Amino acid sequence: AKIKTLMSEFGTVTRVYLVEEDKAAKKKRKKAAGGGSGGGKRYLEGWVEFESRKIAKQVGMSLNNTPITNYKRSVHYGDIWNVKYLRKFKWSHLTEKVAYERRVREQKLRIEMMSAKRENAAYASLVEAGKKLDRIEERRKKKNKRGIDEADGPDTKKRKFRQTKPVDGKDTSGAAKRAVLNALV
Repeated sequence: AKIKTLMSEFGTVTRVYLVEEDKAAKKKRKKAAGGGSGGGKRYLEGWVEFESRKIAKQVGMSLNNTPITNYKRSVHYGDIWNVKYLRKFKWSHLTEKVAYERRVREQKLRIEMMSAKRENAAYASLVEAGKKLDRIEERRKKKNKRGIDEADGPDTKKRKFRQTKPVDGKDTSGAAKRAVLNALV
């Protein structure tokens, strides 16, 4: 509303669009200002559409690089207008740009949400695996407390291995050679 009133001194303003500063910069600015100060909204850039193209050109030429105000107590004292007339610029170009930026922001947010969900699912599966291992360990401890030794339990099998007899240098009948050959087969 303030820009519209400032610009309407020069001619009839049809539309105004201002780009607000991003939330992170606003938060940082308010934190640096401390307390309740820090002000309201701040804008980075803006577009003003005049009813007449001729007036828009005159405003662009006359306001560019001039101080916003000469009143020393004003907040805008020392600030300079940076105004430019944009030839062949349509308001639809601006709305397309804004819509495109919104879509990009939404897509980035969607990608971040998907990666966060994926990380969360991976973490949950690791927690479940850890819980399973803890339950297995608890069951093993209970078995040991009841006196059932894991090696002598009813469901463990004892394996028998065939071993060859040691070879003595005294055996002359060839039994040692047969024992070694049988062990290989």
